[in-house]
Amino acid sequence: TFEPERIAGRILGMGDIVSIVEKAAATIDAEEAEKLAERMGKGQFDMNDLRMQLRQMQNMGGIGALAGMLPGMKKAKQAMAQSGMNDRVLLRMDAIIGSMTPKERARPELLNAKRKIRVAKGSGVQVQDINKLIKMHQEMGKAMKQIKKMGGLAGLGKLFGCGS
Repeated sequence: TFEPERIAGRILGMGDIVSIVEKAAATIDAEEAEKLAERMGKGQFDMNDLRMQLRQMQNMGGIGALAGMLPGMKKAKQAMAQSGMNDRVLLRMDAIIGSMTPKERARPELLNAKRKIRVAKGSGVQVQDINKLIKMHQEMGKAMKQIKKMGGLAGLGKLFGCGS
C-alpha cells in the first residue's frame, strides 16, 4: 500500500522507522528472539548469537537498506558507500564465524594466534579481520551487559519513553 507520510519522511531524510519495525516483525523468529533475550539477560552472548543477528540484518535487506530507513542516516549511508562498506561485510563475518569450531563459537576467548590463523585461512580473510570481529563481539557483549544493568530491554524502553 502507498503510505505518503512514509515516502515524504524518506525524501526529507527523516527515515522510516515504521517500515523497519514491520520488516523486523516479518523476518525475526519470535522463538529465537526470546531465546536471545533470555541469554542476554544472563549475560551470555556468543558468536552463534552474533551470527544470528547478522543473518537477521541480511534478511531485513542488509546494512544499506536499514541505514536508509533510519532518521539522519543519509550521510552515514553515503560515507559507508564511499568507504566500501556494504552487505559483503555481513557475508564475510558470517564466513568467519562459520570457519570456527562449535567450541570457538561458544567461547570466543579460546581463539589464540594459531586458531585465528586457521579461521582466517578457512574463511579467506586476514587475521586482522578476525580480530575486528572479536572486538565487535566484545563491544556488543559490553553493550548487552549495560542494557542488563539498566533493567533489561524493559528498562531501556522506559529510558526512551516507550514503556509504561
